[in-house]
Amino acid sequence: MTAGSQEVYFDTDSDPNGRVRIASVSSGARSYTATGLSNGTTYWFWIKNTTDGVATNSNAASATPSGGSSSSSSSGGGGGITGATCSSTGSVSVSSTIRVTSGTYDGGCRTYNPTSDLGSGDQDEGQDPAFRVENGATLRNAILGNNGVDGVHFYNGGNLENFRWTNVGEDAFTIKSSGTVNITGVTGVSGEDKFAQINAASTLNISNCIVDGMGKFLRQNGGTTFKITVNADRCQISNMGEGIFRTDSSSSVARLTNSRLRNSGTMCIGSWASCTGSGNTSY
Repeated sequence: MTAGSQEVYFDTDSDPNGRVRIASVSSGARSYTATGLSNGTTYWFWIKNTTDGVATNSNAASATPSGGSSSSSSSGGGGGITGATCSSTGSVSVSSTIRVTSGTYDGGCRTYNPTSDLGSGDQDEGQDPAFRVENGATLRNAILGNNGVDGVHFYNGGNLENFRWTNVGEDAFTIKSSGTVNITGVTGVSGEDKFAQINAASTLNISNCIVDGMGKFLRQNGGTTFKITVNADRCQISNMGEGIFRTDSSSSVARLTNSRLRNSGTMCIGSWASCTGSGNTSY
């Protein structure tokens, strides 16, 4: 018998549809402490156990925190990390890229399911994104379904808030042209390669993120020398095959602060001008 694995999920209701994976733990683990929860809010938790390729799910268990740190906390060591908080309110089929060119696109916590017209969600290059955010516009409150295609593309800056990738495809998101991209309250799991791809000189500010099961957290386009600036704060990063930040540019800068790390590999890979961390803890 092959040793099993255990995954921890949570949600703010008892319906397992739309639940969020927050951790992968060893087969022998018998406890897990969830952080960054809001006092007075009831949460439901599940354990998914996989042994010999067969997955079984526990019944839901609920808890309501009433003291200690809440989701508004920003203390060191990863306090206040919730990732995306949407529970799915319905589903939408997506056969062409949704463009957000100005203002705010609110997905209403619906699950967006790309069709094969956009790609297969594997590692084939050239797949289309489900969303394209442009010119400083904002995309918020959405869930990308099991066919992750090429996630979200940013052109000339943009904002992403409360967004979940159920199954990261080619990449979770790509910065395609220069600008500042601000991302907060996101969760991405089960990607074969990168969570973030940066293809142009730009600044990425990402906070309150949960990322699990990727090759790398972030990669600057291979062989490029333009400068990128990456600020990652209050992220929970686990099970990276290679590491967290990778670049070939000796002018790029990255910083990871107040985050929780587990099996995250090497933090800084490549020729960074500066790549630093502070206030980070292992769990």
